[in-house]
Amino acid sequence: MSQPISKELKAGFSKIGLLAPVLFWLLVLFALADPMFLWLGGDSRFEQDAIKEWLEEARVSRRSLPELIEAYLRLVPQKGASVDEALDIRWQSALVRREEIKEHLRALGEPVSKLYPDQLPLFPFLFRMEVVLDSEPLEPIWWDSGIACREDQIQKLSYRITPRSSVKVLYQLHAFDHRRGLEKERFQRGRWLLVIAITLAVGVSIQALWSYRRERNRQRQTEIARAQAQESESLRLQAEKQLLSQQLLAKAAESDALELRSQMYAGIGIMAGSYAHNIKNMLVRPLDLLRRARNAPGQSSELIGLLNEVEETLGSVGDRLSQILGTLRRSPDKYEPVRVDLAKIVSSMVDSWKMLAIDKWKIELTHGESPQDGAMVMADPSHLQQVLENLIFNARDAIFERRARMREAAREIAKKDPVAGRQELLKAAEWVGTISMHLASQKDGWLCKVSDNGAGMTPETLLRCTESYYSTRRQSAIFEGMSSGMGLGLSFVKTVLQRAGAELSIDSILNQGTSVSIRFSSAEASKSENV
Repeated sequence: MSQPISKELKAGFSKIGLLAPVLFWLLVLFALADPMFLWLGGDSRFEQDAIKEWLEEARVSRRSLPELIEAYLRLVPQKGASVDEALDIRWQSALVRREEIKEHLRALGEPVSKLYPDQLPLFPFLFRMEVVLDSEPLEPIWWDSGIACREDQIQKLSYRITPRSSVKVLYQLHAFDHRRGLEKERFQRGRWLLVIAITLAVGVSIQALWSYRRERNRQRQTEIARAQAQESESLRLQAEKQLLSQQLLAKAAESDALELRSQMYAGIGIMAGSYAHNIKNMLVRPLDLLRRARNAPGQSSELIGLLNEVEETLGSVGDRLSQILGTLRRSPDKYEPVRVDLAKIVSSMVDSWKMLAIDKWKIELTHGESPQDGAMVMADPSHLQQVLENLIFNARDAIFERRARMREAAREIAKKDPVAGRQELLKAAEWVGTISMHLASQKDGWLCKVSDNGAGMTPETLLRCTESYYSTRRQSAIFEGMSSGMGLGLSFVKTVLQRAGAELSIDSILNQGTSVSIRFSSAEASKSENV
């Protein structure tokens, strides 16, 4: 609907653009009309003006023709007056004034050729002069030369000489050659007028054509701009369509990856459950042998204490395997958190790995003081233990990698300077890796932090360390943690913490260490949120 309206508006603007120069030239012609008519009239108008001036200013007696006419009109009785009133002295005086006007006309119209027969007259020849009075009861006052003339040879002049009277004059130009010259000059003037008219017409046509072409060019540019705008809009829509297609493909790929990940997790869970079940079955025989050895006669109290410690350890292993089996047998879409003391899990984890860390890893594993009232959170105990174990194993591998880098750097120095290289090797041997676990209270929750002084991570690795299948495995590690090298460790940690409503943040500096912070909501806050 808007397009036809715009075309009508454009057509209107185009007409206005053509009308403006036409109006301009009409105004020019109107302004030049009077000078052109004066130019065409030439001597004829000049002669008429001269005759008027001659009639109004010439004096045969004491008065001019206008003065005689006014004096006569003041004495003439009004129309409808009685005959008795007309035959008074005033009427007689009016007749005298009438004769004076007639004599004045005769004196003015006396042929000049009679006075100067051998000379060319310098003034037009007069045939007849007539004074017409508005309130005259009698016939007009006139003078006639009595010379015959043709209609095509005479000119006529008629105008009001006074407010109540007019004059009519029949005259002829004083020479035939002069008349022919005037006619020739008039013809030339008409030709020049035709040239001027044609020039003006051509000018107006050029102006109109120029305005029309300018408007057409403007419309063409507008159409080109509209076409470009439509093309750019089409390109934008096409780009948006391609982007949407790419987004749909990315979502499909992500969905496929999630399905593959779920299948892999399911496969890993089945395999892990099978291994845990087999290991649990394998513990039955060692536990039975330990009971027999402990109950055998003649055993020392020291040996019995050691056997009891071994049995207790194997029992802890069995309990842990039972927890793992319970978690794996649970439906993946069902998460049933329980009230757990996070402080006890942290303390138990450090106690379980502390001796192994110092004896075999050469790493100090410590933890801060536990809260006296405990740190109660809502989570899966087995999952929390696996999370903390993964963090400990990652810290252990980072420490091994930094130690290996220090030794490699010392060897490179020893190639150039054996003494300095030996000192660097001693420093690398004396260097001790540390893993510390701290638990601190926060508003409506708890902060668990696992820090190490290992190799750290680059910014690129730090951004992607929690992605699935992105491995941060240390090539120098001699021990492998759970799912080490598969890129599932930190991804598993992130997934478990998200289910528990915890927040994970990682800070790391290359060759200085890594700090993993986990923020848990308290058990009371978690219950209120669930409600």
